[in-house]
Amino acid sequence: MEEALYKAVDEIQFGILSPQEIRRLSVVEIQTADTYDEDGATITSGLMDGRLGTLEPRQRCRTCGNTAAGCPGHFGHIELAVPVVHVEFIHIIYDLLRATCRNCGRILLPDSEIEKIRNRMRHITEMMGSIPDSFYHRVFERARKSRECPHCGAEQYKIEFSKPTSFYENGQRLIPSVIRERFERIPDEDLKLLGFDPKRARPEWMILQVIPVPPVYVRPSITLESGIRSEDDLTHKLVDITRINQRLKE
Repeated sequence: MEEALYKAVDEIQFGILSPQEIRRLSVVEIQTADTYDEDGATITSGLMDGRLGTLEPRQRCRTCGNTAAGCPGHFGHIELAVPVVHVEFIHIIYDLLRATCRNCGRILLPDSEIEKIRNRMRHITEMMGSIPDSFYHRVFERARKSRECPHCGAEQYKIEFSKPTSFYENGQRLIPSVIRERFERIPDEDLKLLGFDPKRARPEWMILQVIPVPPVYVRPSITLESGIRSEDDLTHKLVDITRINQRLKE
């Protein structure tokens, strides 16, 4: 009997996929909201493209060549016409806008205080092994009180949040592309002071430029007794996104 190999899991780390990583993992860019043609065949670059996997037992996946029993499914992606704020991270985005400089991107704390925070972080890590969230919350609170950047001297304006995803600075709306550009200027070392791991979660990745499209296994279509094909709710939502995206590109 063949001996099975196994590995023990030491830890699980979570992060945010960068636009480059989403594109790298993708096998096809979705460019049309259509799914099947009149003959029931999947439409190329559509949301049920054969490269995303196959649901039919006798068909082979156009990416891996396996049948439905052996194909793991493959991700696609949608290139957004305009950047979009990720609603899941709305409060983190709000905190970052208030804690970093609108001009140079640096954390709004003087170098002397930054050095004290780094020393404190090293001490806590040596004593406890990890830094509690409450520590980073206090750093955010101290940074957002500054009204002038201690690094470049730029004046800082009041940031206001309006549900669901709008931000205003000094009464002027901040569009997602501007927010993304600001976050791109934040140095990795400053992000660490705020609890970020820059290798796994850069803040500009919270402003979506590209979204992943799950394999067809995640959102299988079914055929009703009447013979009509019914799509999964997730596919319907992706159809809405694709159609709106196409209109914005026109």
